[in-house]
Amino acid sequence: MTINFKPFQGLRVLELSSVLAGPLAGSFFAECGAEVTKVEHPQWGDITRSWRANGEAIEGGISAYYASANTYKTVHRVDLKSSEGLNWLEEELKEADVLLQNFKNSDLNKFNLEPEVVAQKYPNLIHIRLVGFADAPTRLAYDVVVQAETGFMHMNGSPDGPPTRMPVALMDVLASDQIKSAALSGLYSREKGVKGWYSEVSLERSGLAALVNRATNFLMNGDEQLRIGSEHPNIAPYGDLITLKNGRQIVLAVGSDKQFEGLCEVLGQPELSHDIRFSTNASRVKNRVDLMKELMTLAHKIEEIDALMEDFLTKGVPAGLVRPLS
Repeated sequence: MTINFKPFQGLRVLELSSVLAGPLAGSFFAECGAEVTKVEHPQWGDITRSWRANGEAIEGGISAYYASANTYKTVHRVDLKSSEGLNWLEEELKEADVLLQNFKNSDLNKFNLEPEVVAQKYPNLIHIRLVGFADAPTRLAYDVVVQAETGFMHMNGSPDGPPTRMPVALMDVLASDQIKSAALSGLYSREKGVKGWYSEVSLERSGLAALVNRATNFLMNGDEQLRIGSEHPNIAPYGDLITLKNGRQIVLAVGSDKQFEGLCEVLGQPELSHDIRFSTNASRVKNRVDLMKELMTLAHKIEEIDALMEDFLTKGVPAGLVRPLS
């Protein structure tokens, strides 16, 4: 049964954000039924309108990048530095439920958007601001800079390769989720009578919060988390690739001894799960190189992908075929 209920119907969101994190959060509300007004400068608009991949068609004012984060919104072109623009903004804020913005500190005063001013003038407004570095508000913070500063680039890549950027703007995506959480918390608190809600989300802290077990591996064990490709530092075989006879690759995500037993059965060598080198997760992590040699030898004998994936499903073995975007 298809459910067409839109939970945020009637909610008004004013988006004064650009690039990715804020607009992604705005799209979330718009897709869930909210009336989202995205404000752009009348002359140049959101900078991502011009971020086109090599070979991308230049006709029209929407790039593929821009389209990824700006769905179901009403775009309003206005110069907020003009008196007319400021008057328009003030009227919009009176009616809005949520404000999303990522203005620099120096611009907050220009637009009367200092948190204390907004809270006093619009007590029912949920005010969410995105910054780059919470402790260095004047520092420019594009996604790749934050990936570097939070340790993600240091950990990402092959063991013999350089630090590597994630192929998507991961810090922006993570911050977008923080923005959504902050806005939803504000809306819930407003229902409880809280006035003047303001939350500040930073790209840097969003990245640090997402380090999860990689951070605790360092804090508890002193592990510097060197680059290990797609492998998982705590689980094996997890993130490891096997290559079939026809060259297709499958990633394994074995998280328990039972799943490993199923893997060995599917690959035709059930006794491998009883080998003392591989019988527990700890032993598999320790002997990962030998383990993968054994698994690769078995995988090279297999060519039928569909049957193999069906067997993995039947035996409860988490695995996925590595696919191109096409």
